[in-house]
Amino acid sequence: MYEFATGVINVWEKKILSVLDQERMLKSPDRASAFMVLFDTDLGEIIAEGSQKNIEDIFSRDLNILKKKLVNILDDKKLLASFLFLKFDALNLKSALKKSFFGKETKNFKPFEFSLEPYKKVESFLKVLLDNNEKSNALTQHCDNFYVRRLVLEAIQILSSNKEDGQTMDSQMIETAVDRAYLKVRLAMAKKENALPEMVHLEIDVANLRSLLGKNSQPFLAGGNLASSQIEKLAQRKEEDLSDNLKIFLEVLELAFLLDEDHGRNTGIALEKKLDGYIAKKIFQKEKEKGSGIEKVLAFFQKKMNSYANIRLILFAKENNLPLEEIERALLPIA
Repeated sequence: MYEFATGVINVWEKKILSVLDQERMLKSPDRASAFMVLFDTDLGEIIAEGSQKNIEDIFSRDLNILKKKLVNILDDKKLLASFLFLKFDALNLKSALKKSFFGKETKNFKPFEFSLEPYKKVESFLKVLLDNNEKSNALTQHCDNFYVRRLVLEAIQILSSNKEDGQTMDSQMIETAVDRAYLKVRLAMAKKENALPEMVHLEIDVANLRSLLGKNSQPFLAGGNLASSQIEKLAQRKEEDLSDNLKIFLEVLELAFLLDEDHGRNTGIALEKKLDGYIAKKIFQKEKEKGSGIEKVLAFFQKKMNSYANIRLILFAKENNLPLEEIERALLPIA
């Protein structure tokens, strides 16, 4: 099913930000010089066409183009494109919910135009749901994409449950509810394609670890590799409490960095970067093992997302004269 996509992506891959391009950006004397390197990548055409200087506008246009291209080359009824781009609907949903409940969107929020559903449609869908003035079988006219509908309904259900438990509605509750709804829907999507569940199981593990390591007392989210009791022991950072089997399991999952002696002294940002990099490395590893198919598509998309993060960081660092070693430690893998 993904053979044609593999061939096309092999061509696209030659133009995306490479490790060498990234090194050139890092060694550039200033932001302007680092920015010029992008003309040698696939972003160069977008920059040249619109004389764009705002990096976020460049990324936005690039992702819009990428979504359309992926839909055209993937013969899977838009399953994988939906799987990859649903995260942007989740971000849009967070802002739409805050607007619905608090009368204002996230500060400086700009809707993601490359989401599966337009932001305005999600807003109107939310209004219908919260007003309770239509039956569920009439909801499809307000939100075309099945997965986005499910995401919104799942988030509303979680928020309603929290409210019934006496919790006070606030911005953090909305953020957490949407994150949990997103992973639930993503896991359901993953079960339709054999190569996807393993990736989502790892994402759920990481989400549970983030929650506990960040001292965020959220309920355990089922569907990962690690049980609730195992993650709680990890969060306590007491290696002597861990069974030999769990230590071996962490080695297999390549999460053993959580047991480092200096783990307790790691900053939250450093740990977040390690967890972000962990997922990417697992995706790239699968691509190297398989070399084609759905693994190729997933890896390409992850490389694009990580390259955006790295470009953003490098340009910011050059603008603010940050030390090179600090930048390099925070970069995500792109190969």
